[in-house]
This record gives sequence, C-alpha cells and structure tokens, in this order.
Amino acid sequence: MKIECIRDSESLEGLKDSWNELLFSSEQNCLFLTHEWISSWWKSFSEDNSLEILLFKDEKGNLVGIAPFMTKGGLGESSPYNKGKILCFIASQEVSDYCDVIVHNEKREEFYEGVLDYLKANYPDVEKIELMNIKASSPTLSFLPRLATGHGYSSSFDETEVAPMLELPSSYEVYLASLSKKNRHELRRKLRRVESLEGVKITKITDTKELRSYLETFIALHKEGSPEKEKFWGKKGMSDFFNEITFRFSLQKWVGLYLLFYEDKVMAALLNLSYSNQVYFYNVAFNKDFARYSPGLFLFNHCIKQAISEGKKKADFLRGREKYKYYFGAEDSKIFRLVLIPRKTEK
Repeated sequence: MKIECIRDSESLEGLKDSWNELLFSSEQNCLFLTHEWISSWWKSFSEDNSLEILLFKDEKGNLVGIAPFMTKGGLGESSPYNKGKILCFIASQEVSDYCDVIVHNEKREEFYEGVLDYLKANYPDVEKIELMNIKASSPTLSFLPRLATGHGYSSSFDETEVAPMLELPSSYEVYLASLSKKNRHELRRKLRRVESLEGVKITKITDTKELRSYLETFIALHKEGSPEKEKFWGKKGMSDFFNEITFRFSLQKWVGLYLLFYEDKVMAALLNLSYSNQVYFYNVAFNKDFARYSPGLFLFNHCIKQAISEGKKKADFLRGREKYKYYFGAEDSKIFRLVLIPRKTEK
C-alpha cells in the first residue's frame, strides 16, 4: 500500500471526487467526513495548524484510505512553553460532531497498520495523537487500540459525549404510537398552540442564493438565545465557515433551512442537514417573543414527519443531552476520544 501526504490546500481541493467516492462506500460514511465539510473547515479555521492528510492507495493507484489529520502546537525545544505537537483530526469541538478516518472495508487491517507505521516513522516530534468525536460503532476504536502496542504506542479511550439518535419507522403514525403516552399527549398539546395562530407557515430554504440571505437571519436569531451562543458566533472564522458549508451543501442538496413564520415574523429556524439515509438536526433558534408556543418543537416535529415521508432511516440530534431531544424519543449513542502516546525509546 502506497502512502502519500497532502500538506497544501490546493491538493486538498483537488481530491473532492475520489474522496467522496471512497466515503460513500465506506463504513464511516458520514456528513462530517465529506470533502465539502473537511475542506470548508480547513479554509475557515486552519490558522497556524499544519495540514497532514494521509492518502492510502493500492497497487493499482486506487484510493482505499484517508486519514484527515493536522498537527497543532509545538513552539520549539528552546521555548519554556513548548508542549510538543499534537496530531488530531481536521475538526474542532464547536462544529464537527463526528470525526474519523475513511477506509475501504476490505483494507481495514492493512490501513490501520499503515497509519501507525507512517506516524511513528514520520512524526517523531508529535507528543500525542488525540482523536475526538469517534462513534462507538467505528472500527477505529477496535483496530487502533489493539494494534498500538505493537507499533510503539500506548493507548486509551474514554466516552466524552452522547448524541441522541431517533430510529425512524415507516410512517408518522407508527412514530407517534412509539412515543410514551405522556410525551405523545404533550407533543399534540404543544402543536395545537402554534396551529391555533392564524397566518402561520413553514418555509424551507434550499436555493443557494436564498440560503446566504436567510442564514444571516438564522445567525441573528441564534445569537439572541444566550451569551454563550453570541460568543460562539463571535469566534474567528465561524460565520465564514457556515456561509461556505451551506453554499457547498446546497449544491449537493444536503442542506435545508426551515423557517416558521407567524405573519411576517420568524418564530423559529432549524438548520437541517440531509445526507444518505439520515437527517441531522444541526441547530435550532427561536424568537423569545414566541417561547410560550414552543416553535422549535413544532419545527422538529415537521422535519421528523418529512424525513419519514422521504424514507430516511435515522434522525440524528447530534451531540448534547438537551431535554427536548429525548422528548421526541431519541436514544443516546456514545461518542469517544482516543489518545495514542508514543513510548519513548532509550538512546
């Protein structure tokens, strides 16, 4: 297996077709591992980090594995603040809910062996490898810890978060019947609150030009939710990233911004990502003036109903234990962090 390392943005951009082709057929297939997501993140947040994308190709030159890495840190041995370099995924905790490598199912053992061999030989100044937001189902959690010792690494992994997930049935009626009696009653009661208002409508924005305009509306509404949310949007590159990713996703028809209007006022907005057989509820914002109507819940219910009608199999509420996610019947899926530390050898 041949290994190449990509260290420049132009080369990253040129990988789009082969990257996504491998991803679509892999066990790791996930919206947050698409070329669109990774390249948009790098464009918006790279700063002083170093791009270190490892490409694994078979004897015919076909791409069979991708390790989307970067290194950060490292101030030089003479610096009193030097903590060494850390190798990690091209991602940040604020926006990337899931991270992983991408590998052809039939090449997994060889791929993971190759990753460890390459890192050991080519990154002697890396103090640790810290891989965050890995799904419990990922082969990375079984292969890397098992192989680490033989390649000169110690390993540990721990659960860091959960992502509530909702399995979608064949019909909305079946879904409602699956809810507890209490939750089903509460849902219907809260839906009637919004339905009692005249002039209420839901608009789905998917057009590329319209998304740019209405994304600003969403951001402004989200900022008003709390000081933490306002701080989130104030971070360098954040608005640029969401403008970039909604543009790229709109070209693939992977994004929809749902707006709940009461006459000419936005009651709530839901940024909804649709990919493969899943729908991802990325972020919701609501107008505090309409809080008593639970407009966010109204939008979630609408999108669940639509996802079922489209034949989607799962609705992913993503990271976090917010109560409303369980209200819709979602159940926790675990997320892990894996840390590999090179064992020092005697000189």
